Amino acid sequence: MSKEKAAHQVFARKYRPQGFDELIGQPSVSQTLANALTTKRVHHAYLFTGPRGCGKTTTARILAKALNCEKGPTPTPCDECSSCREIALSSSLDVLEMDAASHTGVDDVREVIIETVALAPTRDRYKVFIIDETHMLSNSAFNALLKTIEEPPPHVVFILATTEVHKVPATIASRCQRFKFRPVGPEPLAEYLAGIAKKEKISVEPEALDLLARAAEGSLRDAISLLDQCRSAGEGKVTVESVREMFGFVPQDLLIGVASALLARDAKALAGCLKQIYAEGVEPAQLLKDLRAAIEGVYLVKLGAGEPVDAPWMKALEGASADGLGFLLRRLNRALEELRYGDSPRLALELGLFSALEAAHDLGAWVARLEALEKRLAAGGGGSGLSPAPALTPRAAPAAILEDSRGTTPAAPAAMGAIAWPALIEAVSKTKITLGSALERAKGEAAGDGYRITFPKAFDLDMAKRSASILEAALRSLAGRPVALELVLGSSDAPPVSDIVDRGMPEPATGVDAPPGTRWKDIGEGAPGAGTGGLKNAEGVFGGKARIIKKPQP
Repeated sequence: MSKEKAAHQVFARKYRPQGFDELIGQPSVSQTLANALTTKRVHHAYLFTGPRGCGKTTTARILAKALNCEKGPTPTPCDECSSCREIALSSSLDVLEMDAASHTGVDDVREVIIETVALAPTRDRYKVFIIDETHMLSNSAFNALLKTIEEPPPHVVFILATTEVHKVPATIASRCQRFKFRPVGPEPLAEYLAGIAKKEKISVEPEALDLLARAAEGSLRDAISLLDQCRSAGEGKVTVESVREMFGFVPQDLLIGVASALLARDAKALAGCLKQIYAEGVEPAQLLKDLRAAIEGVYLVKLGAGEPVDAPWMKALEGASADGLGFLLRRLNRALEELRYGDSPRLALELGLFSALEAAHDLGAWVARLEALEKRLAAGGGGSGLSPAPALTPRAAPAAILEDSRGTTPAAPAAMGAIAWPALIEAVSKTKITLGSALERAKGEAAGDGYRITFPKAFDLDMAKRSASILEAALRSLAGRPVALELVLGSSDAPPVSDIVDRGMPEPATGVDAPPGTRWKDIGEGAPGAGTGGLKNAEGVFGGKARIIKKPQP
């Protein structure tokens, strides 16, 4: 085995940036740090935050080299002196790296930092402490570190790196200069990968680089690792097909087929696409993510807020509106969420896609039609091509709209005076019997464009107010349009409801509804033995006549 092969390095380490000018996608960070080094305004503590793989630890090492370079402090370390070489190899005695993910306790902080921070650097200008994944430290470790970070010796610089800055206590963060690292865009990533491929003499298709850049999701380290993996699998040649097959990316023609089936509301075509996708071995989550990303691009273009997308996608979705695509994107998001927490990925995928068939069409026309219908009904009903909503429940409204869309001739709305009081009582009694009984003791009449119901008892009025929605629905059904309802307290000309016999119901036979040997006794007003206590008060509240059953003496 040759010496060159034995010293092989993976691309992620071989092509790690070694200077501020080599950082990709972080111009503000590199420029600010370079200016601080040029003006000799070095802070004693820095906090680097941002997603994984975007250059936080790499920048920390570059800053350590810039501080301890023989020509420094300088924004352009030489990479030739012993200090620069040792820092690049993570072997410098004056640059200590601590992984907080595996050293979380207060004893680790005390051993690595607190007990050594007062010691002078062995050789270099500064003693630099790099704490990676800082948010993993325990509360006790943070408390132990607090005083040291607040007032360190002049020869000490702290560099804290974290992907979850919200977990870093404010007492620590406030004592550091914070730098926010952002995900690297697909275009800079693809350009950087193309430079590596040229140096390594790798034959790679531009479309394959775009796929790798999108798959990295803003992580430069991941993008370089993916290219290295594809190089090894393709023996120095990277194509779109090899990238799709290796990482499970869905072919574009299948994605377009799924999107077209959703927009056309074609369940059969969608089932055929899913069958082919299953045969390709595509992961359900990958399918939903790729489909969402592609539709999102067209959605933003239709809103006038996005960059141009691939021509095949614009052609496939040219008939869809922004509203329709927005509904579809929300359904795909919901399917991904259900996929994350479900135990059957295939079922979650099918439920998500087939349920999206109802939301993929354009709803703009229906919304405009419903708004116009609502305005005309509120203005008094009627109008060409519009029909009243005759049902008592909201579920009947869509049926009325569908009948209207087929050209059904609308019925003329009823006038207020045409509303029959017995019909209103009957309609209300079907929904709430007690309210129907209260209406029997009340009086209803037209009052201009509205309807007034007068109750003789406050108890009935209170119950009617609590159930006003039932009365309004019944009036709307009878009148064919919304009716203003007025509930008042006053005298009623309604005939008194005397008792069960007066309602047309026979007296219960002895032995059937009463114990054997009992008899009915009338205790109403004027009857012998009429009571004036609780039963009399009950008659005044509920109306009618009260009767008691008196058992014979044994």
